Amino acid sequence: MVSTAATMSGVVPALDEFRATRARTLAIAEQLTRVQVEFTPDSNKWSVGEVLDHMILAERVNRDQIARQIEMKRQDRVAELSLTFSELNISIAGVPHCILSLLEGPITFMNMFVPNGLRNYLTRHRLIPFRNPDVATPQRGRSLTELASDLRSSLQQTETLLRNNADLNFNEMILRHPLLGSYNVPGLLRFMAAHEQRHQSQINNILASPRFPKSHSE
Repeated sequence: MVSTAATMSGVVPALDEFRATRARTLAIAEQLTRVQVEFTPDSNKWSVGEVLDHMILAERVNRDQIARQIEMKRQDRVAELSLTFSELNISIAGVPHCILSLLEGPITFMNMFVPNGLRNYLTRHRLIPFRNPDVATPQRGRSLTELASDLRSSLQQTETLLRNNADLNFNEMILRHPLLGSYNVPGLLRFMAAHEQRHQSQINNILASPRFPKSHSE
């Protein structure tokens, strides 16, 4: 039997990275006012508030997949999930979903040869223009207080899920997606950190907009 310490050895540093990333997100957000959080640089671009809400929704999606794998493991099943474009319709901006669906097989095959470290680098530095899946489409107009609270509670839910199942081997839980590649749970946590860092960069771009409200008043 694999010890709890051994099963958590890969998860702890990955979770620490995600936790540190979330702390930076909160540090950025909590310096802003309501007007600044709601500012939209362009009609087809997100506000800071929408970016934050997207982070919350994206973490929920990934946490739900981990929970599914944990349930499979508890049932003595192979804890491997292979999602299709129809199940998680993330895509590349400018490429229709129907085209990606037709190319699902070749894209999956090509992604087998892309190291996770490179994929995370491309994600973190916004070198590939992704289009978010429908389930991670943010809501406009949420208050900063509510967003900050949800960012904290979402992280706590992820931490609790992992801590309550520390007897399981997270390295054996595999999530696959044609575009996102293949990750075990520690790898998925590192991808989640890279994804959030990508959107921190997006927030910084919004803050640097010439029209961004500079006043600290509400």
